[in-house]
Amino acid sequence: MSVPVAPAFATDTAASGQTTALEQNQKTATALDENLETKVTLSFPGKREAEPSDVVFVLDKSAFSDDKAIYGQAKSFLDEVKAKAETDGLDIKVGVVIFNRIGNVQQGLTDVVTGYEAIKTAMGTNLSSGTNMHAGLLAAQSILGADKAVKDENKHVILISDGGTYLYCKNGDYTTPYTRSFGKVEGGSNWMGGIWEWQSREYHTSSAKKFSDGSDFIYSQAMKSPEKLAQYLAYYKDQYQNSDENWAQYDYEYTTEAANNGTTNPIPLDVNAPCNSDVAYISADDTFQAMADFGYDMNVYFRQKAGTDFDGSVFLKYLARNTNNGQLDTDFNKLKAKLVDKIAAGSTVEDFIGNNFDFVNDASKISLNVAGEDLVPEKIDETTYGFGKRANGTYRFTLKYTAGENEKLVFTLNEAAVPAKPVVLTYSEVLVNKPTEAGTHSLKVNESATLHPVDVYGNEGTASDFPVPTVTYTVAAPEQKPEEPTKPADTKKPVKTDKKGNLPKTGDSALAATVAALALGSAICAAGIHLNRRRS
Repeated sequence: MSVPVAPAFATDTAASGQTTALEQNQKTATALDENLETKVTLSFPGKREAEPSDVVFVLDKSAFSDDKAIYGQAKSFLDEVKAKAETDGLDIKVGVVIFNRIGNVQQGLTDVVTGYEAIKTAMGTNLSSGTNMHAGLLAAQSILGADKAVKDENKHVILISDGGTYLYCKNGDYTTPYTRSFGKVEGGSNWMGGIWEWQSREYHTSSAKKFSDGSDFIYSQAMKSPEKLAQYLAYYKDQYQNSDENWAQYDYEYTTEAANNGTTNPIPLDVNAPCNSDVAYISADDTFQAMADFGYDMNVYFRQKAGTDFDGSVFLKYLARNTNNGQLDTDFNKLKAKLVDKIAAGSTVEDFIGNNFDFVNDASKISLNVAGEDLVPEKIDETTYGFGKRANGTYRFTLKYTAGENEKLVFTLNEAAVPAKPVVLTYSEVLVNKPTEAGTHSLKVNESATLHPVDVYGNEGTASDFPVPTVTYTVAAPEQKPEEPTKPADTKKPVKTDKKGNLPKTGDSALAATVAALALGSAICAAGIHLNRRRS
């Protein structure tokens, strides 16, 4: 006889009706009942499967950037993300880097809900003196790289800038700025390593080199389009790395004194000599592309004060050539969706049941709870159920059953799911392949179950597996019948007879004969005595 016993749960308890944020996907199974059925419960998505995210703002505080617009846009986005994270139970951390002459980590990665005020204060910090986009990107790269708990594809950078930069760093040190200068040029100015250094070379040298459109191969022409800038920077990057000329020897640290007095080691005035802005653009781009290659989500926004005669949007578009087809971001809707709508409509759970059990295709044994609300299953056809019917006839969720060798369930979401409002699906299975060997058997209720997420734009996320619960089934050993006692074996030797068939006279029989003879003799004697007495 088979006896069902308690299962070994994959998790401690089922999450049916749960309204608090789920930490991770759960799958549980109840003990087999008298009909050899078990109730299986899937609860999702967990915070782990919704996947934590990091966001780092890289904010430009230079003279040309529109500080108020930058702060307002950043704060508006922060408010929306904070509200969603709080409501939906999402794990989102935000950091703030402000760059002037160096990269300033104003706020390390901080939970957007509990650290909201600190993040907001950091965003509003006012800094001045210099523009070093390279330093800002290096600082962001540093704090994102240090967070090993978050996948690289879930790390987001928000660069908001006017696109101008003329300082750069070396060896990843975002706290030490460098520049270079042509010094005092005859008939010109000493720009002392500032933003206008390019003018010394452009206005006081000549070159026969042209762009493909025939225009002069100079900085002001390069800033007309991302395509021209690409040609221009490729040329001066090659020049900067030219070991024969060793242009890097003219780099110097951009201290307060250097900013005020310039350098004593100016670059020779040469049309092939990269100016400080060239090196600053090249350095910033190298770091930006490296971060993109890591898998970071790079977002670029252009903000500039009205009336500025410098258009840095061309460089920002050049930065975004590999990450956003050279287009600048204008709002935060797409980024917000990546952060808060990771398990959107179109996401599915695929559950392969396996050979030991069969799905019980009975609506009365199927239930769905979403954010504490019970949704009654409605049979669409023989193998499909719908939950939460809408006015247009569609369903919020569907469950499709496929029988056969690869028996499975496919649960489809037609709306987003979040950890604070978990989806809890319960259905029944029946044991069909019962073990026959005596003993207690641990049986998997399914082969595998996997959540396949897509975001609001239909981009596939990282698939995540549910645990596989087990139930136990005991086959009793056959009853043992008591054995009958056996008779002891006769060990006496067979008795031999004489030729006439008589038994041999043993000691016992001889004694008996002797006793009989004595008795007979006594009787005869007694009779003789009695006879003599009568005669006398």
